[in-house]
Amino acid sequence: MGEIRTVDAETLRLCQYLWEEFRYRHELIWQQIFRFTTVVVLISIIPYVQQDVASLLGDLILLAPIFATVLALVGLAVVQNELTLFERIMRAYWRQQNKILDHDLKHDAGAKRPFFVLIRLYLLLLAIVSFANTLVVWQVWLPKLALSIK
Repeated sequence: MGEIRTVDAETLRLCQYLWEEFRYRHELIWQQIFRFTTVVVLISIIPYVQQDVASLLGDLILLAPIFATVLALVGLAVVQNELTLFERIMRAYWRQQNKILDHDLKHDAGAKRPFFVLIRLYLLLLAIVSFANTLVVWQVWLPKLALSIK
């Protein structure tokens, strides 16, 4: 630990650039996750909170939860792309950091990170829950709504 390293300006400049890109990608991923989650949830609950609209549309109200499921899958694809870019930037940043860090602080660039798996799992579960909601609306809510109208 205590060894003094000389760092060239190019390495520091590259570290700074990669850090800014790292922060941007990380923030963008979280923004997309929150946005897709919010929109999927809001669209999914339309049949429950807009009963007048659901009664008026009948079976067409199924389009709302179907659209929410499709949107959740699109969100998974969009965030997957961002995760791929983020991982590249993260590894490049770590390589540059490892040039200037003490041995004890160096990153293990080969280690798997649970962040990527957990984000993908979360978005996949969002799509699955959204699909399950579609089935509930179709098999439970619409028949119950039809009975209450009669």
